[in-house]
Amino acid sequence: MSSGKLNLEIVNQFAISLLQQNSLDDLLWSMASNIGELLGFEDCVIYLLEGDLLIQKAAFGVKNPEARNIKNQIKIQLGEGIVGSVGLNARMEYVPDLSKDSRYIEDEFSGCSELAVPLLYEAKVIGVLDSESSKVDGFDQHDLKMFESLANIAGARIASAIAQAEKEAAEVALVKAKLDADKANRAKSDFIAKMSHEFKTPLNAILGFSNILKKNADPATEEKLDKILWSGQHLLALVNESMDVIQLEQNYLKLDLRSVPIEQVVIGCLDMMQSEARNSEVHLESDCASLQLETDRNRLQQVLMNLVSNAIKYNRKQGQVKVSAQPVNEAELEIVVEDTGVGIDATDLQLIYEPFRRFSSRQNEIQGHGVGMMICRQLVEALHGSIHISSEVDVGTRVCLRLPLKFHDAQHPASEG
Repeated sequence: MSSGKLNLEIVNQFAISLLQQNSLDDLLWSMASNIGELLGFEDCVIYLLEGDLLIQKAAFGVKNPEARNIKNQIKIQLGEGIVGSVGLNARMEYVPDLSKDSRYIEDEFSGCSELAVPLLYEAKVIGVLDSESSKVDGFDQHDLKMFESLANIAGARIASAIAQAEKEAAEVALVKAKLDADKANRAKSDFIAKMSHEFKTPLNAILGFSNILKKNADPATEEKLDKILWSGQHLLALVNESMDVIQLEQNYLKLDLRSVPIEQVVIGCLDMMQSEARNSEVHLESDCASLQLETDRNRLQQVLMNLVSNAIKYNRKQGQVKVSAQPVNEAELEIVVEDTGVGIDATDLQLIYEPFRRFSSRQNEIQGHGVGMMICRQLVEALHGSIHISSEVDVGTRVCLRLPLKFHDAQHPASEG
């Protein structure tokens, strides 16, 4: 066989052997073994660059006395010794007589000559391929040429395997981080749920007894009891909203799906909000079609009550709030809550669903916790609907809900700010 054909056969066999390996470890040990055997070398060691260190990762010959075990694994600083020099300068070096080169770092194989070639990927050093011979001038020009050729093939394949290993490690870390986060989140949710229960029992007692005491209280005492009731109701609302957030986050929310007359739901909500509207001097009106909607009535009512309450609180004296409900097509219903209030500027509107954010200049005067809109969006999406908000400062705000008339027909559309 001619020299050219022999070289081609060696390269071909080496390339095929690389395709059969999956992991980085498998690949490196296969490379070291195949290079040593195909070229008839006594020794072959693969170093990979980690930071400023070249670390022995796989070997053939004396350094590998048993399966996948490197005897006395060493690490070489970039620039140190012959291997470190090759790694630093990214150039092949052949030292025919090691007794005349003070850079030589003695290892398990006490060689007389050494050949080292950089492993490159995209012109960057990722490692070094090294071999020693027990003879002075133990490598000829054919050995140098083939060693460099195989190193060129190996560099790209090693880089690919390293990238794959890093990707897999990152995926494992991500899964672990997610599991840890889920575990911590469940623990947090369980704690809040237990604390909420412990809060609600005495709170309900405080509110109940305060209402009883108000019946026979003088004006001064009644005023104090009103403050107790207001504070208690404020805290109870926060506890209930916290429980809603937990249920939505943990997918604990159970829906009671029934056929619901939308006109009845809207009118019922407005009736319950009349007292608040009168106190704020805001006029409520509705325009609803006589349609049946398959949904959870209580959750839909919770959303509408929140939206109407916001529309009243952030309105102006003699302002208006209008709730309309009309079919969009044969499959969807659109519910719109419009007000003539202070409005929200474009920057704040992008953050409307973030918890604990309140944007009005009157926020300190207005009761609320800043989680209502976040809960509204999550509830609407749990009902297979979407929510869209548009607003203009000093003109008003328009909140549009789209819900499927039949619950199972929904496609979970995305909500928008």
